[in-house]
Amino acid sequence: MICPTSLKLIFKGRLEFGSQRTFDMVLRHWDTRIETYFKADILFKPELVFDLEAFTLTVPNGTIMGSEKQWRSTAGLLQELSQFAIAGSIGAWCLDNGHLVGVMQIEPVSEKAAVTEFRKGCVLAGQEGQETEATAALCRAIDKYARHALAYERRGYVNYKLKNFNDALHDFAKSIDLNPENPDAYYSRGKVKMIKNDWEGAASDFDYAIKRSLALQPVYWLARLKKGECLFHLKQHAEAIKELQLFLRRKFVENDPNFRRRHRANILLGKSLAALKDMDGALDAFRSAKALMADADLAPGEAQLLDRLEAPDFVRELSTYA
Repeated sequence: MICPTSLKLIFKGRLEFGSQRTFDMVLRHWDTRIETYFKADILFKPELVFDLEAFTLTVPNGTIMGSEKQWRSTAGLLQELSQFAIAGSIGAWCLDNGHLVGVMQIEPVSEKAAVTEFRKGCVLAGQEGQETEATAALCRAIDKYARHALAYERRGYVNYKLKNFNDALHDFAKSIDLNPENPDAYYSRGKVKMIKNDWEGAASDFDYAIKRSLALQPVYWLARLKKGECLFHLKQHAEAIKELQLFLRRKFVENDPNFRRRHRANILLGKSLAALKDMDGALDAFRSAKALMADADLAPGEAQLLDRLEAPDFVRELSTYA
């Protein structure tokens, strides 16, 4: 049973309402619902979350100690307000003694054109062969709401899939300009910079993604892994090892996108250790990578590398990373 005051509650994100008229409706709804139903159970004061000039609601960063009732009430009210929003998203996490017991993703679901086109574009963006339709839907969402940071980020993702890398960079930069707190845009821009061999710029973007996300989010660990890879290419091997070891100490569940990347972290760790002439540590890392091959998404050349692990000249091959 959950102790009534032992919960760590985290809320992160913002909702955008787009106009004075809608924003006034939101403020009235907040006041009415608190007066008639939620009373003192809401964790945030209105003056701390509402921006009267930008027509937004932004929840303060940080962990709040609270009760299960406060968790349910605050998440519930934010869910109600999200239906007035034209864009945005709020993540909510509830932890009891370090164990995650509740997760919510709060975002607009309504008949507003910007909302429906964005949601359609997100679905299509995840389907192979639907990139043109996804881009068109996301463009329509942006046409309806020019400050739609999440639509720019998703359109950038589609351009990345299509290898339109310059267009992707433009979209990610625009998304960051509109909402500097979204880690996904930094993470994706970092991946494009890696393709362009801009390892320093990519590492910087992954660092921004880490600082703007939570360890509860997959993007936090994806960014740590990619930052480690960039540091390896920059020959900052000691720093790369720190990032990769942090990643590998994390226990990922099977449906986490990081689960199938553990072998990659071990390969990079092995190469980094070899560069520092720690051959025993490097061999251990490569053996760990090989043990994970069945659950891995292998990049070109990785299987061949691990197949040579027990070859007599493999240690000599490792010296090439030094």
